[in-house]
Amino acid sequence: MKRRLPVYTVMHFLVDFACIFRLFGVIRPVAAGGSDWMLLIVLYNFLAFALPALAGLIADIVDRNHYIAAAGCALTAAGGLFVLPAYVPVILLGVGNGLFHVGTGRQILTDAEGHAAPPGIFICSGALGVFLGTALGQRVLHPLDHILTALAAASAVLLLLEGIRVRRVPAAVREEPEEQKNSPTLRTFLTVPALLVFIVVFFRSFYGHAVRYDWKSGFEAGLVFALCIVAGKCLGGIAADRIGIRKTTVLSLLGSAAAVLFSADSMLWGCVSILLFNMTMPLTLTLLASFWKNWPGFAFGALMLALFLGGVPDYLAGPLALPMPALCAVSLLSLLLLLPAAAGADRKGKDRDAA
Repeated sequence: MKRRLPVYTVMHFLVDFACIFRLFGVIRPVAAGGSDWMLLIVLYNFLAFALPALAGLIADIVDRNHYIAAAGCALTAAGGLFVLPAYVPVILLGVGNGLFHVGTGRQILTDAEGHAAPPGIFICSGALGVFLGTALGQRVLHPLDHILTALAAASAVLLLLEGIRVRRVPAAVREEPEEQKNSPTLRTFLTVPALLVFIVVFFRSFYGHAVRYDWKSGFEAGLVFALCIVAGKCLGGIAADRIGIRKTTVLSLLGSAAAVLFSADSMLWGCVSILLFNMTMPLTLTLLASFWKNWPGFAFGALMLALFLGGVPDYLAGPLALPMPALCAVSLLSLLLLLPAAAGADRKGKDRDAA
């Protein structure tokens, strides 16, 4: 676990960086027009975020995390070998990104054993990869494009070797015990707490698409903003393990709701607000994985689906920009939804640590 977490966190950064960099640096210039580019973006996001819900369920059944992640990295590398027709690399990159997330995400959740810090650390690096891919993809091409493709291929090899190593370890001493799973039913997944968590993640994605600031137009300001998102996701899991999920939920979402009201013309308050708001990411993931104990891959994939759905209004209606009071309301509504879902989570965590 200690070795996997930093390695997979770096891989997460590289995979997201490679995919977004290629989309903006190579594919966008050859897209025939604005409408075609928008369709390609929706296609990529559907494959990278919606498809993992199904892939996660399959991953829980076959239990081959590293092979799935390796296939994702291999497809990501393959996406760097094609340019036209544009939908071919988009499909390869989207499916590859989704499979990587499901495979490594499921492994991190399994290794974490209910702790929130590891998934928060793992997930946080993706935000930086997305920002740099978007920003640099419009400015730099070679040789970074080839370097990222090669790094994706190298990641595939490392994950494949790790998968082979894990399968050779006797079942009795494996780090990830194989548990007998009952056949899932709708009642397994469609519970009120699980639905509340799903809705909260939908709102977090919607919020991320709808928060726009004039002061965030430059590279430096955008980088600081992205680093605050990274820090929020990382610190959220650490705080949850230290003070509990409920206290972290209240502090992060109340603080975010207050800070965003002063953020329209203030970079400081905008960065504080987005940092606090993103602290809920590892909380929601850890909660859903605890509700669906034997289905961590599906939990990971389902929340990726929620992220995709949260962006649909932006895709359909064009760029959204909510006023500060509306963003405040989204934070408060998220708080009201997440608190009931987190009821009992801290007590179970204490029982787990005591055991």
